[in-house]
Amino acid sequence: MKAANSLRSKLLRWLLVALSALVAVGILTDYFMALEPAREVYDQHLLKLVYNLERSLPNDPAQWHEAYPKIERTLLSSEQDSYDVAKAAIFDLRGQFLAGVADLPIQFPSVDNKPYFYEAKYQGDPIRVVAIKSPTLDAVLYLAETTYKRNRLVQKTLIHMIVPELIFAIFSIIVLWVGVGRGLQPLAQIRAQINVRSETDLSPMDEGKAPVEIREIIVALNLLLARLDQSLKLQNQFLANAAHQLRTPLAGLQMQLELASGQSPQERMQSHERMVISTRRIVRLANQLLALARAEGEGEVKQFAELDISNAIEVQATEWLLRADAKSIDLGFDLHPAKVWGSQWQIQEMLANLVDNALRYTPMNGNITIRCKQQQEVVIEVEDNGSGIPLDQRENVFNRFYRLDEGPEGCGLGLAIVHEIVRHHGGQITLATAAHGEGVLVRIKLPVIALE
Repeated sequence: MKAANSLRSKLLRWLLVALSALVAVGILTDYFMALEPAREVYDQHLLKLVYNLERSLPNDPAQWHEAYPKIERTLLSSEQDSYDVAKAAIFDLRGQFLAGVADLPIQFPSVDNKPYFYEAKYQGDPIRVVAIKSPTLDAVLYLAETTYKRNRLVQKTLIHMIVPELIFAIFSIIVLWVGVGRGLQPLAQIRAQINVRSETDLSPMDEGKAPVEIREIIVALNLLLARLDQSLKLQNQFLANAAHQLRTPLAGLQMQLELASGQSPQERMQSHERMVISTRRIVRLANQLLALARAEGEGEVKQFAELDISNAIEVQATEWLLRADAKSIDLGFDLHPAKVWGSQWQIQEMLANLVDNALRYTPMNGNITIRCKQQQEVVIEVEDNGSGIPLDQRENVFNRFYRLDEGPEGCGLGLAIVHEIVRHHGGQITLATAAHGEGVLVRIKLPVIALE
């Protein structure tokens, strides 16, 4: 099995995607959780420095420019280290530079008496700036500090938080790999059970202690095996019956051929007639076996099309009339448009077998009527005044090779073929006594296609 189609690979892939998403969300959450406390701590420190700057400035604005270098040395130099540098600038309320660093990027606070923090760049370095409006000095004070130290703190904090998550992720992957393998173990056991079976072993598989989901698969497989077992038994029975049915005419044909060489011309003529009868029976049996096997084929559903039963009857009517005339049978038709969705050859085979049975078992000078009509369903009827079918045998006549007598004419497959075709078309077939009290009435109902 290719890895791309492996159930294990698919399960692990989806689980790893979910785990990766959780880890990514966790890392982002950790980042912001580490960033906010560091920013808050350093912002409070910046705010404290700018207030100290405000208190350190003289009351006379004219002295600020001269006093700033001393303030920077005493106040800001103590904040400088190997990581960060602090700078300050003072502007009046109109935005005119008064003292400090003139090129410091400034943003004017929009709210009085409230510190304003923002990010900027100064000489290529990232800085964090706080600005306040001083009501006592009538000026805006800016204090900026590079952010390397706070970023380093965030990185350290983030590393300490991420490492446990990565360890947890690796541990989870190992657990998932082992867990998925153990979860799929019942499937491997099923595969092992199937591999050791012979092609004739259709006994139920052992459910054992399989999980509910796997047990449902085993139950479905056991049901399939049971159906296959039943199908094979029916198939074997069918083959045995077919062999038995073929053996009798073939044995008779062989005997007639062996005796023909020593017979008189008259006896040879009689043997020839018997051989013709045996050959016809073999051909008919072979044709019906093929028709039954074909009717049971599932692929025929794809060949269904709209067709009219009355047309299908008219196509074969001439042949039936010739056979009926040979026995002086009155063959009548009562046909009306009756459209169904079905297989052309199956419908014709069904009709041929129905009428063939009626012609075979209706006596000389008998009557046969073929009807079709469309009501809520399409109804097809073949009624004769032959010997009929006893009530206690009407269900059995649909079984393969079941015959009411052992005469040479029938082979017990005609009604079995009809029943299979009717079932294949979603219809029903019933047998009843004919209206005049003798013979049989075969009635078939098929789903209808509404007339346009």
